[in-house]
Amino acid sequence: MFDVNISVEKNKVLGEFIADSYFFEPSKYDYAFYLYKDEERIETKWYTDNMKAEFLIDDFDGVFYIKAFVRDKIYGDKRTFDSEKKTIDS
Repeated sequence: MFDVNISVEKNKVLGEFIADSYFFEPSKYDYAFYLYKDEERIETKWYTDNMKAEFLIDDFDGVFYIKAFVRDKIYGDKRTFDSEKKTIDS
């Protein structure tokens, strides 16, 4: 029902929150993203209306994943979702 996609383009890691539900209304929520490398958080994108995040990376060697946060704009309730782990070698 909910998922986080992770992909790589050149010097970027891209994350996207995916809501596969008829009842989910994206405009009612804010989204934040953490990028992890080898289990250490290396970058943060704070809450915005954007369901996507782009991270510029200098060192691509390691295991990466993204933790996405979804926050209800009215009530402040939060949920987290993790992407799959992706091993990247430069």
